[in-house]
Amino acid sequence: MQRLNQQLNLQKTSFYLLEKLQPKTTALKFSALFFVMFAAILFSSQTLAALDAVLTQAEALIRKGDFKAAYLLLEPLEDARAGDINYDYLFGFAGVESGNVTRGAFALERVLAVDPNNKDARTEMAKAHFLLGERQASKAEFNNVLALNPDAQTKKTIDNLLTAIQKIEGTTTTFGAYAEFGLGADSNISSAPNINAISVPLFSGVAFELGQDGREQSSNFMQLATGLSFRQPVNDDFAYFGAVNLAHRDNQTTSTFNTSNLDLNLGLQYKVDENSFSFALQNNNFYLDSSSFRHAYGATAQWLYNIDSFNQAGVFGQYSKINYAGNSIRNAQRSIAGVNVGHVFQHDFRPVVFASVYGGREDADDSSVNFLSQDIVGVRLGGQLNIGARLQLTTSLGIENRKNDENDPSFLTKRKDNQYDATLGLRYTFARDWSIRPQYSYTKNDSNIDLNTFERQIISISIRKDFNW
Repeated sequence: MQRLNQQLNLQKTSFYLLEKLQPKTTALKFSALFFVMFAAILFSSQTLAALDAVLTQAEALIRKGDFKAAYLLLEPLEDARAGDINYDYLFGFAGVESGNVTRGAFALERVLAVDPNNKDARTEMAKAHFLLGERQASKAEFNNVLALNPDAQTKKTIDNLLTAIQKIEGTTTTFGAYAEFGLGADSNISSAPNINAISVPLFSGVAFELGQDGREQSSNFMQLATGLSFRQPVNDDFAYFGAVNLAHRDNQTTSTFNTSNLDLNLGLQYKVDENSFSFALQNNNFYLDSSSFRHAYGATAQWLYNIDSFNQAGVFGQYSKINYAGNSIRNAQRSIAGVNVGHVFQHDFRPVVFASVYGGREDADDSSVNFLSQDIVGVRLGGQLNIGARLQLTTSLGIENRKNDENDPSFLTKRKDNQYDATLGLRYTFARDWSIRPQYSYTKNDSNIDLNTFERQIISISIRKDFNW
C-alpha cells in the first residue's frame, strides 16, 4: 500500500509541475508528459512485481502446508488486491486451511463471482461450508464440483468429505476406535484429607491417627486407555449405537490406589426434524488395585433440540444402581435429571460454550444407614476454542452440593459437601488422527466433616491415535 501511495503522489506532483511551468513549446510539453508516464509505468511495474513475488511466496508456503504463515502474509494486501482472482484464491485457501474460515470464504466468493466454474475454488468453498457447520450448503457445493468433472484426486477428496458429512448426519454406518498413552502427576491419588488425625465426637472428641492410606499422598503415574464405538442407522429416523471403553492407571509410589475402569453402553436414537431422542443402557465396573471395588449399571435418556445452526437445548435423566464389593452397606440407587444448553459463536475460532444444571437423589438400599442417603444439586459450564486448524482449547467448571439426610453416627452431624472442579486442556493434532493432549485438573471438596475434605491437582499429557471407518 505504501508503494502504491508513493506512485500516486509521484503522478500528482508531476502533473502539478507541468501545470505551473507552462512549457512554451509543444515538444517540451510532450517530453515532460512522456517522462511522467514512463516513471509511472516503471513504478507501477515494480509495484506489481513486488506484489506478485508475495503471491509466489504465499503459494510456496501453502504447498509446504504452512497455511497460517501464508494467511498472515496475504492478509495485509486484501484492501489492495481484493478482486484479483489469483490473490483471492490463495488468500481464501490459506484462510480456510488455517482456521480463519469466514475470511477465507469471503475471498473464495469473490473468485466464484468472476469464475463460477473454478473447480479448485468451489472445492475449497464447499470445505468452508463444512467447517462452518453448513452441511446442506457444503453438499450442494460438492455436487456442483462433481458436475464439472474434476480430476480423480479431487473426486476422491470430495467423496471422503461427503462421507464425513453422512457420518455427522448419521445416515451411514460408522465405527470408531482409539488408543491412548499418558503420563502425569497426581497430588492426591486417593482423594484423602491433608490431616494426620481426626477428632470423633462419638468418642468425646478423641483424636484418632490416620494411617498412611487414609492421608493425602502424591504420585507420578502412567495411564493407558482404549475404546471402540459404532453407530448403525436403521433408517433416516432410527439408529443403534454402542461403545466399550477401558482405562487403566498405574501409580509410581504405590499400587494400592491403581485404578481400572470398564464402561459399556448400548442405545437407540430417534431423530425427527430438529429433535433427537436417545436411550441407552449403561454398565460400569471400577477396579482398585486389580480388585472389583464398585459396580454401577442403569440407563440414561436424553432429548436434544436444535434451535438453529448455533444453539441447542435439551433435558436428560439418569438412573444407576450402585453396588460396592465387600462393603454392601454403601449400596445405593442414584437418580439424576437436568437441562443443558449449548451455543456456537459465529467467529473464525468457532468458540463453543455449554452449560447444564442438574439435581437428584442417592438413596441407600439399607434403611438403617440413611445417613448415607443424600440430595444432589450441581451446575457445569464448559467451552471449546479452535485456535487454528490443528489446536483446540477446552475448559470446564463444575460445582456440586450434597446434603445427607441424617446425622452421621460417628460425627453426630449431617454431612454437607460442596465440591468444586475445573479442567483446562489442549488438543494438538500433529498428524492425521494423531493428537497430543496436555491437561490440568483441580478438585476441591469442602465438607463440614474434616475426614471428607480434600484438595487434588492432576497434570497429565497423553498421545492418542484415533481410528475411523
